[in-house]
Amino acid sequence: MESSICLQRSDECELREFVIAALAVEVFMLVFIIFCKVYDLSTAMIFSFSLGFLARGKFKEFYVLYPLGCMNRETMFLLSIFFAVHFMGRLEIRDWFFGLGYQGGVFVSVRLMIMKIFEGNPGQRFYLLPGVHLRETLAHPMMFILLCGLVIVTWYFVARDWMEKPKFLRLALCVILPLQVVLYFLLGKAYEIRVFAEVFPVVWCLMFQVPSIRWRHEAE
Repeated sequence: MESSICLQRSDECELREFVIAALAVEVFMLVFIIFCKVYDLSTAMIFSFSLGFLARGKFKEFYVLYPLGCMNRETMFLLSIFFAVHFMGRLEIRDWFFGLGYQGGVFVSVRLMIMKIFEGNPGQRFYLLPGVHLRETLAHPMMFILLCGLVIVTWYFVARDWMEKPKFLRLALCVILPLQVVLYFLLGKAYEIRVFAEVFPVVWCLMFQVPSIRWRHEAE
């Protein structure tokens, strides 16, 4: 059995999807403005396209886009972890190992290239400051309350009718989000929610699921 996301098109659905996509960009620019970087929007875009390709089984397109994602931000490895989990047992074992090998090789090559280019710059590879992160978070109680409120409201819409939403998106959230939370506390700054740009497309789709998207199982 092979799983995929199919799109049932109509003029009304296309208009609604366009409005939802346009609104997603505006909300992203509003919410992720804190500590923003020039590559944050492109990160969300690349993850959106990559997840779309994987959902439709367009692996060639995904493999072409993957190097660009690695050059944009090193968190592209999160998609490789999702690939490994989601497609285990769904792909032929040869294709599964090829996909992981290709992604691993590209990621390591791009990472080493970037490190070589910037090896003369001051600093260190990682700044692990979870204690400082926690103190800075608690030092701004109002920001903490606002952040908690945002998380609660977001999770309410994400979790509503959870089992009726595409399994692909649910699994993507369960794989990517916990890893990003760990990275946020270990490597991020207090209230630096821009580090969640990778999972934003998944959260948005789960919050406002497009009616034309349906999950189906197709026999090979």
